[in-house]
Parts: sequence; structure tokens; C-alpha cells
Amino acid sequence: MRISINWHGAAVAAALAILAIPLGCRQQPSSEPEDAARAHVGEVIGALKLVRQEYANAVAPEGGTVTDPTEYAETELFAEQAQAKFATLGAAKSGPDPGRASAIADDLSRLRADVAAKAPQSAIDQQARATLSLVEDLLAGSVPEATRGTVLAVTRADQAIATEEVVGEYRVGLTSGEARRIFTRDGGALSAAPAPPAGAIYVAVLVRERRTKRFLPAATVTLVLEGGDGRREVGLTELWGDFHQYGANLTPPPDGPVTITVHVSPPAYARHGDMLTHFVAPASATVHGVVRQHTLAFDARPVVPQDPDYTLGEDVLQALTEAGTMRDGGPYRIGLIVEGPEPIWTWTDGAPALQPIAAGATNHIEVVLLERETGQLVPDARVALTFLGAGRALGTAALHPLLSVFSHYGETLALPAGADAVRVHVDPPALGTLDRPRFPDSTELDVPLPRQRGKAA
Repeated sequence: MRISINWHGAAVAAALAILAIPLGCRQQPSSEPEDAARAHVGEVIGALKLVRQEYANAVAPEGGTVTDPTEYAETELFAEQAQAKFATLGAAKSGPDPGRASAIADDLSRLRADVAAKAPQSAIDQQARATLSLVEDLLAGSVPEATRGTVLAVTRADQAIATEEVVGEYRVGLTSGEARRIFTRDGGALSAAPAPPAGAIYVAVLVRERRTKRFLPAATVTLVLEGGDGRREVGLTELWGDFHQYGANLTPPPDGPVTITVHVSPPAYARHGDMLTHFVAPASATVHGVVRQHTLAFDARPVVPQDPDYTLGEDVLQALTEAGTMRDGGPYRIGLIVEGPEPIWTWTDGAPALQPIAAGATNHIEVVLLERETGQLVPDARVALTFLGAGRALGTAALHPLLSVFSHYGETLALPAGADAVRVHVDPPALGTLDRPRFPDSTELDVPLPRQRGKAA
């Protein structure tokens, strides 16, 4: 079976119609209490996911022994936050019925007690999963408002993909349609690419995590077309549009069979330890199709679901939970996270290289960067910090883009004495945009320096 999709029109409309079902769209706008209740549910879900994530790095598998005190302190904090956030939800008029509220509160109490007792990892994971299931049921087929944009982007991507190959940890999806307007960056400036020639089509590759469907940034993606006019190799541009993709306008081969091979390099991103062994090797996928009257159709392979233990948008919920307060700056929402010092691995010469904790380092600082318009995590930006105290600059730091349970920007450093605020400077992402310009300028925002997670105020 071959499928050709013009996703810029009818398929997007279909995607929106399908998305309306899982998102619980209503004929009438939701009330503020309902929106607040969904937001609280999302916060509880985010905290519970972080308990599972941090505990696996904090305590020995058999329990009883703390292997990383910083991670353990964060686990305790997130277990406490989950309990406190649900207490707020349970007390609201729009909260769950008393029976459900009592069951979830009991589960959260057991989870917090198990964390305090340093239970085996399997026990924490099982209890957290059971509690998550109860909390997620409260959404009644909806999703938290904070993740709607991310779920929409993934749903649009799933609808657009005509064929998807799973290669190891990667999903490599392809789509094609009419030629698109492309804006590219040169030295930070955004400008319109030359108009495509007559008869050109747009071809895009979507590179995603197999398990989660998260979009993978900063890869080098090359398309090799073999058809009636021989062999051509086309480098694709990383683009931000309805969803993250790598694309180009190109003249299709003559009518007839075509073979397309996609080569994907690993994301050229720094990593935390949880991503150290993931996405470090390249991937290649070959698909077959046919060109008919300047349209490209593929031998269809449908998109398979993400793993059942992952909920679309949970990376955004975790980012928001860790950041706490988010502030608007230009086209972004910006959150600041202060943690204990930890190593990172920079991407050096095509491989992760350990950047150990330097002598005197006091903290790991992270910035969460969301697009205000869509609520999606923004990749490939350049983020720098200026530490402020008593109205003057005390030092600066450039942050690495980091792959982890959620993508962010971070560095481990010595926090200047007396710093009480941070000026976050964001240069536009090093990617192009589709159909219209986005992220045109640099942005600066002063943010109060939060206390380190897990430390008393």
C-alpha cells in the first residue's frame, strides 16, 4: 500500500479532528476552576514522574542504601510536592470525589513513606505507577493544558507521516507535499530561502525517539534519492513549524519507482547521565516509493504507538514541575532550576565526553525554554546567564543544550557569592522555520535566583 499525503491542508484538518477526542474538547469553553484542576493534575503527574526518575538514580536497586545524596534529596522533595499539590487539588470544589481523593491521598502517603524508608527501586516504581494511573484517570480523557501544544504537535506529525521506519532507538518518518516557504538562519539572521523552482515538492524527515515520540534536535540528516535521473544526495535543513522536522524543497525524479535512503547522525547535544548511552550512533533507513505527476508516494508503514509507560507531553510536565515558576520573555516562557553540582557529557568529535565537576563548583544551573505560542520545549537556542547581586553583574556562564528526561540548557559551575538574580539571554535557535518567521530576535529576562531544590529556605 502506498500513501501520498498533502499534510499542509486536509491532513492537518484531520489531525485536529482526531486530536479533539483525546484532548476532551468541549462545545463550551472550560471554566476557570476546571482549568485550574487540570493544571493541578498535571503538576501531580509531573512530580510523580520525577519521583520515579530521581529515585532510580538515588538508591541501590535492592533498597536501603543511598547511592547519590543529591538525587535522593530531590526524590524526597518531589514526593512531598506530589502530596502537597494533590492536597490543593483535593480541597478544591472542582477536585475529585471524596472516594477517589482518599484513595490517591493514601497512595501518595505510602509512596512518600517508602521513599523515606529507602524501599527497593521496584517497590517505588510499582507504587508510583499505581498512583499515576489513579491520578491520570482524573483527566477523564483530557490532557493538562500545559501539554496541549506538545500533544498537538505529535498528533500532527503522526498524521503527516506517510511512512515511518524504526531503526534502533530512532523513528525515521517521511512526508511530502507541495513546496513550502522556508526561512533559514545565517549568522543568527532569519531570511527567506530562494523560491523553489516550478514543479518542486517539499520532502521532510521526522527524527524522533522510538520509545516516546519526542523530536530529536541537532542532527545532520541527508536524503539520498535514486530514481530515473540517477542518484542525488540532498542535505535537509532543521526546521520549526507545526512540528520539528528536517526538510527541503526539491525537484522530484521523473515519474517511476524511487528509492529513498535517509542518513541521520546522532544529535550533537550535550547529555546528562540518563542519556549517555542513547542516540550516540547514526541511523539509516531505506524506503521505496513512486513518483507520479510530480507527487511522491511511499510504500506505507504506519506510525506505531509510543511505549505504554510514556504519556505524550510528560517531559513538559516534568520541566514545569522542576522549574516551578515560569516567566514570559519575548516569544518564550523561561524557567530557572538550581540543583547540586553534577557532571555532564559534552558532545565532542561525534561522541559524548565527560565534563567532570570542577573543583569549587557549587551548583548545576538549568534553564527551561518553552515557546509561548505552543508550549513546546525549544531546541538549539544559545542561552547564557549573567549572575546579578546588589544591582551589578557578578559573573557570566554559557549553557550547554542538554538531552535528558526533558531537554533544557545547563552548566555546572561555582555560583558567585552574593548572587540573588540571573539575567537569562536567549539567542534565536539555530534552526529555520516553515511558512513564516519565528524567533526573530534575541531576548533577555531577569529572573530571581531560586533556592536549590531540596534545600531549606
